[in-house]
Amino acid sequence: MKNIFARAGVALASMSMSAVAMANTTGTVDPTFQNFRDTVVGWAKGPLGTGLAITMMLMGAGMGVARNSPMPALSGVAGAAFLNWGPGIITQLTEGALI
Repeated sequence: MKNIFARAGVALASMSMSAVAMANTTGTVDPTFQNFRDTVVGWAKGPLGTGLAITMMLMGAGMGVARNSPMPALSGVAGAAFLNWGPGIITQLTEGALI
C-alpha cells in the first residue's frame, strides 16, 4: 500500500512539473512549423489525398481478390477513410486541446 502512494506521489509531481514547463508554450506558434503543417494538410485534403485514398482502396480490393480474402480490401478502405477524415480530426484535436 505504501508503494502505491509513493508511485502516485511521483506521478503527481511529474505531471505538475510538466504543466509548469508547458505553461509558457501555450498560444505560441512557430511560423516555420505552421507553414509545414498547412502544406501537409493541403496535400492531404487536396487532389493528392484523394488520389492516394482511391489508390489505397483499389490496391486493397485487388489484393483481396488475389488472396480471396476480404481483409486487404478492408485495410484499404480503412486507410482511405483515415486519409480522408484523418487531417480534419487531427486538426480538431490539436486546435481544441487545452494543454
